[in-house]
Amino acid sequence: MELQTLLSSRPYASASVVAGKNGLTRTVQNINMMDAPDILTFLKEGELLVTTGYHFKEKEENLLQLVEGMAKKQCAGLAIKTKRFFEQVPSSICELAEKLNFPIIDLQTDEALGSIINESLSFILDKKTSDLQQAMMTHQLFSSYILQGNGVEKILHSLQTLCDAPIGLFDLHGNLLFHTEKKEEKTSASLEKIAVQINNYFHLKASYATFSITKTKQELSLFLIPTHTHKSNFLVIYRSMLPNESSLLTIEQAANVLSFEMMRQHALKEAERRKKNEYFHQLTHDYFKNIDEATYHGKQIGLSPDKKYICAVGKIPLQHYTYTDSEMIYELIEYELSKQPIPSLLFTQDNRYVILFFPDSYDKHQFIANQLILIQKVVKRHYKQNVCFGIGNQSQTLLTVIDSYKEAIEALENIQMTDQAAPIQFYQPKQFRELLRLIPSADLEEYHEKALEGLLHYDRKDQPILLDTLSTYLNLNCQISETAKQLFIHRNTVIYRIEKCEEILGRSVHTPEETLRLRIAFQIHTHLHSNFI
Repeated sequence: MELQTLLSSRPYASASVVAGKNGLTRTVQNINMMDAPDILTFLKEGELLVTTGYHFKEKEENLLQLVEGMAKKQCAGLAIKTKRFFEQVPSSICELAEKLNFPIIDLQTDEALGSIINESLSFILDKKTSDLQQAMMTHQLFSSYILQGNGVEKILHSLQTLCDAPIGLFDLHGNLLFHTEKKEEKTSASLEKIAVQINNYFHLKASYATFSITKTKQELSLFLIPTHTHKSNFLVIYRSMLPNESSLLTIEQAANVLSFEMMRQHALKEAERRKKNEYFHQLTHDYFKNIDEATYHGKQIGLSPDKKYICAVGKIPLQHYTYTDSEMIYELIEYELSKQPIPSLLFTQDNRYVILFFPDSYDKHQFIANQLILIQKVVKRHYKQNVCFGIGNQSQTLLTVIDSYKEAIEALENIQMTDQAAPIQFYQPKQFRELLRLIPSADLEEYHEKALEGLLHYDRKDQPILLDTLSTYLNLNCQISETAKQLFIHRNTVIYRIEKCEEILGRSVHTPEETLRLRIAFQIHTHLHSNFI
């Protein structure tokens, strides 16, 4: 309890605080009676020392050292029974105590020190017993709110009445989960930005703290709510307060009950998350036999058959972050997606974050990219990690989501090959030349030889001219006049050369199949020639 509360009890009715009144909020945990000159060695934080001052009656400098030492140890105060060895507390002691905000109490009583201590300890124990009983009742009350199904709201409104200030509940990233009054955007934004520092502060310091936000001048008191991670959610009281023991116990009980409720909710979310991931795994591994089966199971997690979906796949290139960080990044991404205008579902597959967007209109790629940029920023701010995203094309049905998923993965892999920091890349279909690079050179050579076999082995000096004419002719969709213009020759010359090519090849070049075959062969010729060079 606070020292000023103890001083209101009967044994201190005639006592007066002669110095250090600003320190009356110090906590009293025990009372000690000095019986040795080296008592400072045995004193602990929160102890009130009661003495007649016998050992210091002619050693004022020793008493000064005692006061200074007790202040450093965070003792509660020093009570001196005057009219015995001290007529009054020396002025030098009062001056030092005032400077240190260390309370000095003049007892001014004939009552024995032993009686004062016994009655004081009884007062402290009675108060602690009352507070504990109140804490138990509060815990039972708050727990009953939870069992009724609307506990979080009721608990926070009860705290609002107790603290006479609005109450906010924030997650470990500083995102507002619930507020007893209208949401304050400025305060929420500020807490989101400093959430990392807040968790670090509590990790090193205390269970609650009071501070103000510089820009808004808003004073806040924060209390930790333990979670399943090494970071905590926090309860915010929108005022600066130094709670007394009773209110502090009430708030702590609320925090404990809220912690259990939020961990229960997290367990339910985990079960739902596993269900979603299992469905997406089945969807992308051809588990469902038809669209009706995929639709039936998809409806259970919020998917609809009449929507068209765009898949985005994200991954953090560096793998030194922990499993817990991965889980918290998932929660952060999920929260950010819930605030965005385009509806979506989040999955995890093979250490990747998979987002399935279902936009209302077809062309929403840029809006999706903007959402992913925001996600990249918050992940970077909270976890110092870069997350890359690949985006696939829009699928027409649930069964074709697998195509968008594969396209997004391919776009993501292209990002990782280019070693970019945190980009977003859309899927781009491969050009014909890129496809050729995927085929072994030996196979390309074989195809090239068979398609142009007669012309490649034609040993006349006009062989290159015939190959060039045929290639140009095919590229211009077999237009004789256009070919003649491009080669600066007469159209009859074009006709002669094409007929000569057909004679050498032993077949017509004008059928669709042969035209395609020869054009591919010429593309392979260019590809092999450029690689050779």
